[in-house]
Amino acid sequence: MVAWRMSRLLVACLVLWTGSSAWAGETLRVLNWGDYIDPDVIKEFEQKNNVTVEYVEYNSVDEFGTLFFNPKNQYDVIFPASRIVRRLAEANLIRPLDTSKLPDYRNLRSDIMAEYNQQDTGGVHGIPYMWGTTGMGVNKAEMQRLGIAEKEHTWALLFNSELRSKVASCGIALLNERDEIFAAALRYLGYSVNTQDEAQIDQAGELIKEALADVKYLHTTQYRDDLKAHKVCLVVGYSGDILGEIDGDEALTYVIPDEGAAMWIDIMSIPANSQHTEMAYRFVRFMMEAQIAARNSSYLAYPTAMQSALPYVDKDVLDTPVVYPSVAVLGKLEAMKPLERHTNTRMHRLWVKAMCSGRSWCSVPMKSFF
Repeated sequence: MVAWRMSRLLVACLVLWTGSSAWAGETLRVLNWGDYIDPDVIKEFEQKNNVTVEYVEYNSVDEFGTLFFNPKNQYDVIFPASRIVRRLAEANLIRPLDTSKLPDYRNLRSDIMAEYNQQDTGGVHGIPYMWGTTGMGVNKAEMQRLGIAEKEHTWALLFNSELRSKVASCGIALLNERDEIFAAALRYLGYSVNTQDEAQIDQAGELIKEALADVKYLHTTQYRDDLKAHKVCLVVGYSGDILGEIDGDEALTYVIPDEGAAMWIDIMSIPANSQHTEMAYRFVRFMMEAQIAARNSSYLAYPTAMQSALPYVDKDVLDTPVVYPSVAVLGKLEAMKPLERHTNTRMHRLWVKAMCSGRSWCSVPMKSFF
């Protein structure tokens, strides 16, 4: 009996030892938006699994495409925008996910999943990570100095020529993302951000072309620093990026315009050519844990897609209406969906025209996979 117990103990120890060392020396390559995970969460995952995470950052959809499609690169987990998941899945570039390996799948927010399920192919190719809005960062003090009332803090600041000419005097900067700026123009015009109507898309393209004549620049990150430093007084960008920079500055605010705004969802997917699939599942599973998801939400000031995480999110983040919008505000948001190929081509042609009009040089990619 003693020998039998010792044998079982040795087997148990061997299982524990092999489980902790099987991944030793393994490197998990993750492609994600810049500064989009609490660094301490990465460290904790590395320590728990005895692996190294090589964290590669990108700052725009175009940059994602450049890194992801480079044959010299290989990633195990990627964090793309949900609106491009269908294109990736149809091209067999990402794996259908086995949700039985993700026990917290049932704890995802039902409203976020309802939006996401309209964007996937009918299978499960991604797990929602964070979501948010694309709105405006506004210097309220400068607007008051210009005689612009708070009720006028809408998309009109960018697309109404009379208001825009005033705001341009203190500086306008935009996120360099085609689809986000088109969504803003379409909402200002009263159209869906997902319209397929060519006339509506053309109208938005012309409006953007006019607006860019008064814009200082478009950049994926610089607008955040310049708003914080009061170098510009109006920016269009991602909610968490702006909120993270303006914290504590009473002159600055983040606005979801009355006309409505684009809602986006970022997801976690496993590429088809991942070399460490089981560890990739471990990473996604770890990110879905309630307390881990809450730590990331609190660190980023972005809302997590995990319903189970909400009790653990920092109260000041959870109670901020532009981070976790009320039902009334949610009603003004529209999730961005995948573009049809002909719409993508038309929109990109208009974007190139708007970006390059009146400039002696232009660095916009002439084609876009997404």
